[in-house]
Parts: sequence; structure tokens; C-alpha cells
Amino acid sequence: MTPAIETQRNPVSAFLGGAVIGTLGGLIGLGGAEFRLPLLIGMFRFPALEAVILNKTMSLIVVATALLFRSRAVPFADVAANWPIIVNLLAGSLIGAWMGAAWATRLKSETLYRVIATMLVLIAIILILGHDATVG
Repeated sequence: MTPAIETQRNPVSAFLGGAVIGTLGGLIGLGGAEFRLPLLIGMFRFPALEAVILNKTMSLIVVATALLFRSRAVPFADVAANWPIIVNLLAGSLIGAWMGAAWATRLKSETLYRVIATMLVLIAIILILGHDATVG
């Protein structure tokens, strides 16, 4: 590892970046993956595939932890009452993640960067345009 890259991967930067991403993700109810991936690739210089794998692992931990902490606001019984929707979403998500991982490992690195960039731009557009500021 070169000194320039090692300097960019310092624990303090990672902690501060994680704190900002956690706050943003917590505010809008996401695991933070949408904000974490550009940081992993841009600031910490992870290759695209490694960044995606690391990001997914962190998202799993964040979402599992958030589920425990948010159980006070929304009891597990209320969540469990919607089990058909949850099971279908999980099944679709698992199949989609499996397919996406298979494709990501076969893509050239530059193609994966383009796919990630395009998806992040689309997510940004949806976050900007897909809300209703008048809702209480």
C-alpha cells in the first residue's frame, strides 16, 4: 500500500465519515449505503467491487442495529403483522442481490464504476424529486 493511500484510510477520517453518513442515513431511513459508497471509492480509494462488498457488509450491520433501536418507535408486533409484504420484499431483494453480485463479479472494473455512478445519480434524482415537502 502506498503512503498516499494509507494516509487517506486513517481511522479518524473513517469514523467522521461514518458519523456523517449515519446521520444522513438515519434522517431519511436508509442504511447509508447511498452515501457510503462514494466515500469508500472516492476518499478511501477502494476498488469498485471491494467497495460494494464492504458496503453491503456494513449495511447489514447498520440495518440490523437500527431494527433493534427503532423497535421502541415501531413494535415488532406491528412489523410482523405485515409479514407477507416483508417476506416478498426479502425474497425479491435476495434474488436481486444474488444476480447483482454475479453480474458485478463478471463486469470490467470501469463498467462497474459507470454502473455505480449511474445508479447513484438516479438515486440522487429520486431523493430530490421524490418527496412531498407538504406532508406532515
